[in-house]
Amino acid sequence: MNCNNSLGFLVLLSGAALAACSGAPNGSSTGGGGSQSANLTVTMTSSPSVSVTNASVLAANVGITGITLNPVTGNPVPVTLTPAIHPVDLARLQSDTVFLGSQSVPANTYNSATITFGAPILTIDNQSGSTINGTCATATICQLVLTAGSAQILSAPFPLTLIGAQKAGLSFNLNLNNALTLTGGTLALNFSAANVFTAHTLPRSGTPSGALDLIEDFVGTVTAKTSSSITIQSGNGISLQLNLPAAPIIEDPRGLCAALNATCLVANQTVVSVDATVNTDGTLSLVSADLLDAVPRDELEGTLLSSGTAGKFLLVLSNKIVASGNATLASANTGDIFLVTLSSPTFSVDSDEFFNNASFPASTVNAQFASEAALVDGQDVMVHVTAATGSAGAGNQDVTADEVRLRFTSTTGTIVSVSGRAITLNSLPPYIPFITSPSADTIQGATNFDGVSDVNSLSAGNKVSIRALLLRNSLFNFYAAKVRLQP
Repeated sequence: MNCNNSLGFLVLLSGAALAACSGAPNGSSTGGGGSQSANLTVTMTSSPSVSVTNASVLAANVGITGITLNPVTGNPVPVTLTPAIHPVDLARLQSDTVFLGSQSVPANTYNSATITFGAPILTIDNQSGSTINGTCATATICQLVLTAGSAQILSAPFPLTLIGAQKAGLSFNLNLNNALTLTGGTLALNFSAANVFTAHTLPRSGTPSGALDLIEDFVGTVTAKTSSSITIQSGNGISLQLNLPAAPIIEDPRGLCAALNATCLVANQTVVSVDATVNTDGTLSLVSADLLDAVPRDELEGTLLSSGTAGKFLLVLSNKIVASGNATLASANTGDIFLVTLSSPTFSVDSDEFFNNASFPASTVNAQFASEAALVDGQDVMVHVTAATGSAGAGNQDVTADEVRLRFTSTTGTIVSVSGRAITLNSLPPYIPFITSPSADTIQGATNFDGVSDVNSLSAGNKVSIRALLLRNSLFNFYAAKVRLQP
């Protein structure tokens, strides 16, 4: 990603003290300094920009370059980031969560946190009727590097008091909708606007018992494995080490490994999408592993948009697996725009969390995603790349693909009604072309809820983000693996 321009913003928050998530004070330290330490785990989410005057944000790629806790007394405490510039896609974080790290910090009262970012690169679908920022013509999809800024927000949970031996969790949320403005053809980020950046204590409602948070749909290659842990590395360089349970849940919709146990996870071969809990001690534990490939192949995943030509579509990149070393793929970043040309393609559905779930109509869904006619704007798909040329700088990134796999779209809407386990939505982004209110089914035993305990806790008027299979013609337009109540 391009991080030549840096932006920093200072988060100054005031309010109630952070309660311990687990553990007990060790000795007599009660905050305000001292030699003892607490363990702090940090995650991040986002509230999306559905559309700014018909300019829809498809990807918002930014690198976090630093997080610092600022105590009432003493020196600032940096949070270690790995990699040092930690890439995030704020569009994906509307439904998912990124793990930023966990470490020992001095017991103290902290009155603020400073977070610095590299220059944000936004990929937008411009249907505003005019050119944006002088380069992005209307009715086109393009990338914009926006001007850096800063913000100060005074809200809970700071001042944040951490005591010796405490195990605490903190999650930051960046409200992209409140940060963006489009005025007179200029799209800008204003981090000084109200309610752009907030922080929350962990866990949130709906988080698995005993955990601080849940990391979902982390796509990458198994790079290391022992009897007790597994390491997954994504295409953007983030590597997560997960505790490996004795009997991990293996999801295998492609039939790659009949054993359905830990032997299916092979170092430097297996490509997976994993879900993991963030534990109170800051470690991660594998919940489930969805087998995507038995060996790494050149693959791109992202948001599909029509190109207007049969056999071709545009793909806004969110994940990649590069096995060949192809220069076009190796240099690609989140938000890059590819033209995909299909070559005698096959079609399949990655059911992931829905694997072998009796409540999920697998045969019906598979039949409804069996040809090019099933493709619709807004779907998240993974394509097997057989050839790739061009570069982002030249604006000519092209690939040929012979497989298209339906995966999970992240989007946001407002609930119109709740009926049984299904919700009806409106106010979806304009690039998802439903004329009437689409419906989203939640799956018993599979759908995860964030901010609420279950579907019965939702009601009309709630703004929710979902991660879901998106189908053109189905009883339900979405089958949701995740429903997050937005603040």
